[in-house]
Amino acid sequence: MKIAFFGTWEFSKNILDWILKYNEIEVSLVVSQPDKPIWRKKVITPTPVKICAEHYNIPVLQPEKLRNNEAFFETLRNRELDFIVVVAYWKIVPNEVLEAPRHACINIHWSILPAYRWASPIQESIKNWDIETWLTIMYMSEGMDEWDILKIEKVQIDILDKTQNIFDKFEKIWAPLLINTLEWILDWSIKWEKQNDSKATYCSKIIKEDGEIDFNDSAKSIYDTYRAYNTWPWIFSSYKWKKILIEECILEEHEFTHDETFQIWAVVEIEKNEKTNIWILCNPGILILKKIKLEWKKSMDINSFINGNKEFLDYKFETCST
Repeated sequence: MKIAFFGTWEFSKNILDWILKYNEIEVSLVVSQPDKPIWRKKVITPTPVKICAEHYNIPVLQPEKLRNNEAFFETLRNRELDFIVVVAYWKIVPNEVLEAPRHACINIHWSILPAYRWASPIQESIKNWDIETWLTIMYMSEGMDEWDILKIEKVQIDILDKTQNIFDKFEKIWAPLLINTLEWILDWSIKWEKQNDSKATYCSKIIKEDGEIDFNDSAKSIYDTYRAYNTWPWIFSSYKWKKILIEECILEEHEFTHDETFQIWAVVEIEKNEKTNIWILCNPGILILKKIKLEWKKSMDINSFINGNKEFLDYKFETCST
């Protein structure tokens, strides 16, 4: 079985790495996003998928655009592929690519389609307090996440799960699901299911600004956003004219009866169960801070941060609307 693999980021790399170790599949070509500048120094950096492919000496193409790229289409056709497997490639795949393999172009998506089409289904599931999500393998069309479903597998979302925890759970099930799906297609022993477009819901691409905390929200809403954005863009606010990221926190949902010296959205020090806790008082609920990061500084546990920034106690965060 000969395939081309399209992917960009870390989860895609993990899938590619497993495929390359599976003897029944030959990865003839890898396609990834172009190298891009990252971090403050803007160092030109290859994608995780490219790094993985080069480790195994697999040819890598990184076209700036796919549409009307006849040279790229010809390369795909000349490879005589059985399948193209697309995992978080983050480009629209035109018909010329979809028609290149002998059998099909296959995509892995992290929701039970047609729910949560597009870019951020896991984060959307967590923010919406869903108790489960799904790994879906489907045929591809030019419309994003619109074509027929081949196989699905359910994954539980636990109350403390963050986005990375869900990806870790997916990594335990996707390999046999993908391999079996490809083999079933070759054997003509798989049935597919059309999506009901009338039930489609959508989620947008996450941008940095989405992580800004709105302290008008409840502590639970802020905490669920923290769970969803825990690897990027994190949740953050402003302190001393710098961005301050909350990298680890705990939710207390019960109502806090505070005296008049305590203000909503303020940072307070509380003795509880013979331990000192640093809280942000929300309305309703409480966020217990564990680890934070001030812009351009390294991550610190909250007690170490307080030792060097005593004035952080009693600091009152402002809402997004002020």
